[in-house]
Amino acid sequence: MTEGPPWLTVVTVVKDDLVGFKHSARSLADQKLAGVEYLVIDSSTDSNGSAAVLAASEISDSRIQWCEPLGIYPAMNFGLELAQGEYIYFLNAGDVFFDSTVLVDLKEFVSLESPSWIVGRVEILEQTGKRVVSAIWDYQDEKKALFARGLFPPHQGTIVKTASLRLTGGFDETFRIAADYASALSLSLVSDPLMTKRVVATFAEGGVSTLRWQESFREFHRARIKIFAPRGFAAWGERFQYWKHFFSVWLVRKIRQS
Repeated sequence: MTEGPPWLTVVTVVKDDLVGFKHSARSLADQKLAGVEYLVIDSSTDSNGSAAVLAASEISDSRIQWCEPLGIYPAMNFGLELAQGEYIYFLNAGDVFFDSTVLVDLKEFVSLESPSWIVGRVEILEQTGKRVVSAIWDYQDEKKALFARGLFPPHQGTIVKTASLRLTGGFDETFRIAADYASALSLSLVSDPLMTKRVVATFAEGGVSTLRWQESFREFHRARIKIFAPRGFAAWGERFQYWKHFFSVWLVRKIRQS
């Protein structure tokens, strides 16, 4: 144990997914954990769910908190409320770190520059089994387009100062799919992130934003309108990019189906 507050809180939100949780916990156990707090927010509906999660945790200092199963974003906000680390990272059930030195590298970034948030790359495990690493993208260029072109910081690749995430309101629970996206938009108004080519995490394709992609697009659009409140040319540009990206995804999906 280290003296003083931890430099990082890793939060895992889990609900009735013991297999996914085990993968995440084992991944974290492979990291250098000095000064790292591990907080598990368990919303399992099984009466033995929390006990099973506790038994499966491979981190001796894990703190398990049960949360009423109201949804992933209320659970993530609960984790944010309880976190004691200077920085916070969400490694939700099923997500894993890309390799065993991710936290060592992130701590070095934090020690050198103390940014409000850091955005790295992610590896996506497609349903076909193919692994794809996200492209290196121009944050400033995407910011000018209000992040409407489909390139934006995934929470699996983002580490944030806990105080900064609290200051921006955490995860807006009026969004069912896009609250993590909306939180990144809000953070972009406070400060620009430290961008790194480092691949942070691996997660499987097929989440709710993929399966209900049309609904997610509508929520992404609503988040941009709510947070950026674009006017004039900016509003027209945002809507153009929205429909352009919507059509391109629709076309790719049609091609795949046929």
